[in-house]
Amino acid sequence: METIFEAQDFIMNTGVEQKIFGHAPRAIYDVAVKNLHMLERMMSFYLDESELTLLNRYAGKQAVPLSDEMMFVLGQAQKFTQLSEGAFHMLLAPIIQLWRRAGAKNILPSHDEINDTLTFCNSENLLLDKVASTAFLKKEGSMVDLGAIGKGFAADVCCALYQELGASSAFVNLGGNVKALGNRPDRAPWVVGLQHPDKPKGTSYGAILCTDQSVVTSGAYERYQVIGGAKYHHIINGKTGHPSESDLKSVTVVSQSSMQADALSTAAFVMGLKKGVDFIYNTTCTGAVFFTVANEVYLTKGMTRHFRLMERFKCYEI
Repeated sequence: METIFEAQDFIMNTGVEQKIFGHAPRAIYDVAVKNLHMLERMMSFYLDESELTLLNRYAGKQAVPLSDEMMFVLGQAQKFTQLSEGAFHMLLAPIIQLWRRAGAKNILPSHDEINDTLTFCNSENLLLDKVASTAFLKKEGSMVDLGAIGKGFAADVCCALYQELGASSAFVNLGGNVKALGNRPDRAPWVVGLQHPDKPKGTSYGAILCTDQSVVTSGAYERYQVIGGAKYHHIINGKTGHPSESDLKSVTVVSQSSMQADALSTAAFVMGLKKGVDFIYNTTCTGAVFFTVANEVYLTKGMTRHFRLMERFKCYEI
């Protein structure tokens, strides 16, 4: 008899929600959690002995041997950096930390501080040797942070395991990185609410009907610094070293690959509406939903069959 198992955990520095339907859902969950902890030991920016921490610790000193999974994620991150012309960027940790320190002191970072810090953030600072399975950060002080792609990879791993282990349907949410296997047990699509950027957490302005897809949103509304009474959000434009300034409040990307959706949503948010839409059309993802500062909603073509608007915003296909 098929049953459903639901659980919530804290892994990879975020809340993880899983819903698994099948003949032995608890056993499937146990395997998924084991793999999530394994990925955390590889990709965590915060664990002292993670592979990522060791890579950052030995920046400017030596190459670090890495697992196949880490080499794959770093290679994909480099690909998305090139594809987005730097709008997605995994080496921005030094500049993000500069803004956090500025927030703690309530003093804006100076022009010189920003420019000096950006030298550590050059994407060419990371060298991958796929033959030796090693990575090397050329400049001491450079740091890789996989926060904008790692959870997407983890969601992909979970859904692959669900399918391999015989789940009939499943759903995983890693801190907003959502991916579904099949439909819900009642055969209806999974419904993924889209957070309203200006309202309390859990308030949706729309929803995505999700079957065998991932849904990932990037926005400026959750993490930010308050300096001099003004908010400075955490999504940095790697070219300027400042929080990105665009005509968007959030971007949601739908894709079969959660890792792709994770990276593309960040990149499109930094680019703004026009460039972001063009960028999405040049990828293989299913589509995207753009929420603008004017409180207008724009959908890429084909998204209307996946999207449901829950508030009276102006909504356009673009």
